Amino acid sequence: MKTTCAASLAALLLLGSASARADIDGFAPQSETVTSRVHLIHRPGETDEGNSVVIEQSKGLVVVDAGGAPAGRGIVREIRKISRKPVRYLIYTHDHGDHNFSAGAFLKAWPHLTIISTDVTSDDMGGTPMDYLKTYSRDYAGEIDFAKQQLERADLLPEVRAGWQQLVDAGKNIVNRYRNMKTYLATLTFSDRLSIPDDETPVEVLYLEQADTNGGVVVWAPTEKVLYTGDILVEPLPAAAPNPASWIQVLDRVAAYDFAYLIPGHGEVQKDRAYLNKTKATLAKVIDEVTPLAKRGVTLADSYKQTDFKSLTEGLSRISHTGQSIVRGTS
Repeated sequence: MKTTCAASLAALLLLGSASARADIDGFAPQSETVTSRVHLIHRPGETDEGNSVVIEQSKGLVVVDAGGAPAGRGIVREIRKISRKPVRYLIYTHDHGDHNFSAGAFLKAWPHLTIISTDVTSDDMGGTPMDYLKTYSRDYAGEIDFAKQQLERADLLPEVRAGWQQLVDAGKNIVNRYRNMKTYLATLTFSDRLSIPDDETPVEVLYLEQADTNGGVVVWAPTEKVLYTGDILVEPLPAAAPNPASWIQVLDRVAAYDFAYLIPGHGEVQKDRAYLNKTKATLAKVIDEVTPLAKRGVTLADSYKQTDFKSLTEGLSRISHTGQSIVRGTS
């Protein structure tokens, strides 16, 4: 994810401002218990920052996804609240920056940790796909300028104005945190499967197939019946699918797990299969509607006009907020 659009970031900050404890940039994370040995760390009220998952083993912690750059120090604080044990392993599910740019904060706190990713993710993070880091700070500076322009409008609702104002107030801090960013590559890579054994909470890391990214993996804690999908599944709306048919096959493999708790890369913990099944059905519906258009040579832009994507995504949103989450209990 290269950057957050200005409007989304303003909404993020507006929602985050309701938190009793909010950092100046609105990225203050919170930790919530999934099981006694698995915890979710998320940024309340927003979906642009990836989730982080903490799994407690007998001799240390396994953390899956480090979060984006602004959240790093806050995530470290939350981890230390959860356990005094050191972080021994940090797993990248894929190469998106909102899931790994905080690794520097982790290495500062736990310099001897091992970073794990697939070979493909490591190659992407060390190559040209990450060139956008050079302009990240400038991109955010442009978004702050856009927020200032919005504040000049007289027709803004008070809550919208408050969101833009919070973005402007936090602007310098946000830009500084994205300045001179760097990637921290994995020190241990694998191609298909990697196990982190433990007498209490073993962890399995598996590359199912390509879905949202080239190297996306799932992380399975079998004793806890917790499955974390990274961006293979996100909530409340799935990311753009490069190949919906392939993505459905990956989700079928996700569905084969006997999980009690399904944690998406973004959004709320699911304790049933409703959102997973609806996502699969939505992707299948997209295929059904778009394939005939493609065969007739209809352009992508015209396909959007002729396909009722709005009703499909609204159905997903309703499923994801019907009280199925064990964590935030929204209704």
